[in-house]
Amino acid sequence: MLLDAVLLYRLMRFCKSPSVTPNQMKRLLPNICSLIFALLWLCASGALADVPPGYYNDAVGKKKAELKAAMHEIIGYAKVLGYGSGEGHTWEGFNQTDRRSDNSVIDRYSKEVFYFPANYGAPKGMNIEHSFPKSWWGGSSNQAYKDIHHLMPCEANINSRKSNYPIGIVTGADSGNGYTKVGTGSGGKGQIKLWEPADEWKGDFARAYFYMATCYSNLTWQGDEALKQLENNEWPTLQQWTYELLLKWNSEDPVDDFERTRNDKVYSIQGNRNPFIDFPDLAEYIWGSKTDVAWNIDGTIIDPDDPPAGNDVISAYPFETAYEPFVAVSAEGASAANVWKTNASYKCAVANAFAGGNAQASDAYLVSPEIDLTGYKSAEVAFDHATGFNKSADASTMFSVVVTEDVQDALSPNHADWDELTIPIWPAQTDKSYTSFVNSGAIDLSAYCGKTIRLAFRYQSTTSNCWAWEVRNVVFSGEKSDATKIFDKWYADYTSPKQQVYTVSGMFVGNDVPEEHGIYIVREKNRTIKVMK
Repeated sequence: MLLDAVLLYRLMRFCKSPSVTPNQMKRLLPNICSLIFALLWLCASGALADVPPGYYNDAVGKKKAELKAAMHEIIGYAKVLGYGSGEGHTWEGFNQTDRRSDNSVIDRYSKEVFYFPANYGAPKGMNIEHSFPKSWWGGSSNQAYKDIHHLMPCEANINSRKSNYPIGIVTGADSGNGYTKVGTGSGGKGQIKLWEPADEWKGDFARAYFYMATCYSNLTWQGDEALKQLENNEWPTLQQWTYELLLKWNSEDPVDDFERTRNDKVYSIQGNRNPFIDFPDLAEYIWGSKTDVAWNIDGTIIDPDDPPAGNDVISAYPFETAYEPFVAVSAEGASAANVWKTNASYKCAVANAFAGGNAQASDAYLVSPEIDLTGYKSAEVAFDHATGFNKSADASTMFSVVVTEDVQDALSPNHADWDELTIPIWPAQTDKSYTSFVNSGAIDLSAYCGKTIRLAFRYQSTTSNCWAWEVRNVVFSGEKSDATKIFDKWYADYTSPKQQVYTVSGMFVGNDVPEEHGIYIVREKNRTIKVMK
């Protein structure tokens, strides 16, 4: 980016130079304009999406099918909105993700102009379009049915015309609307009915299809139209003719700022991301030219003989059915057992001191079991969390994550010395009851390596401010120290010691007598001798 700016500055200086004649300038102007455009495009395309720290770490070093499976685990859960119109439903999401500054709807399927009505309703003449047809998994109202990563506002007539056909290149019998094509074309084994998006949206749809084939590879695809595009397997899921075409579109229509911003907005709603927008060449590692190369976040090549040092999982607590072995304890106020509960629907621990129609004052800790970091040189913890009923305030003013080395006193929290940790990512404030889950980001625990600790989620409330906090998927991880290796080496030298050589003044010089002349003291296992050289 800095290089681009320098080149642009030098180009402007060149244009203003008195040595450049008007005729020279006239001949150079088209090339100069092209270069300026290219530099500006590079600056824009180099902008990074707002990816949470550590979000994709579990996919690093993986290839092809294993990489796709790792991405499925990372993005596979979303806290989706309800389907349809109204607050907390799809059209409220579209108000955030697909609205221009003039209140018009971004429609990828037609050139007609529609405007958002009040109260999160659907504009007259528009539908919610499943770009990945819902009939392909049987039409059940599952997570995929409501996932805004592939749901798009769509003009109703073209939505009906494109039906549930596969995506592809239309070469005949086009009955589209002059923008989106609907007709016939090659679909792997022969001519089939297809729909084709406008050129400006082909990359966007390609990345949406890559996302759906990865996020929902666990679904069973059914029906003739689905099985013309998909296969029921973990990899490749997309049929070969499909992923080859989508890879082409992905390259020809690259990610732009609108698509990055939409991905960030969907993440703020659902708590999961489209990795094929965050990393536009990721698809090449799964289906394309780089399937034999291990993927890395920064694009660097990973040496198979020297893989990156990764953190080992020390302990993990999903909180799916219960928060044990964590223990809820109170410092003051309402009983912790009445504050911290388990929510089976969202598979999380939830703290809320609102009871009997009243807010209660509370200082309630959810304390971890002992976490042994004695064998680690670095460590961290991360978790998913959501907040509720705090639309007018920052949740970090009421909730915190704390840690103590006083492991015996931690279950009586007023008797322990707690350190508050910095949480990189808090859920965004929302007008709805609860936010979507987001990952906290990696929270550094390296200062506690070599020690045993307890961590606690501290929930505080007052009679006027009583919010909710949901927590799940708590994972402690770290990189082991080499202390064991050092001990092993020392023990080996102790049982089978090497010769040790010293000068007469007692300075250790190595395991062999030096070439230089002098007097040396040599220690062996059972004797010490003096050597003159």
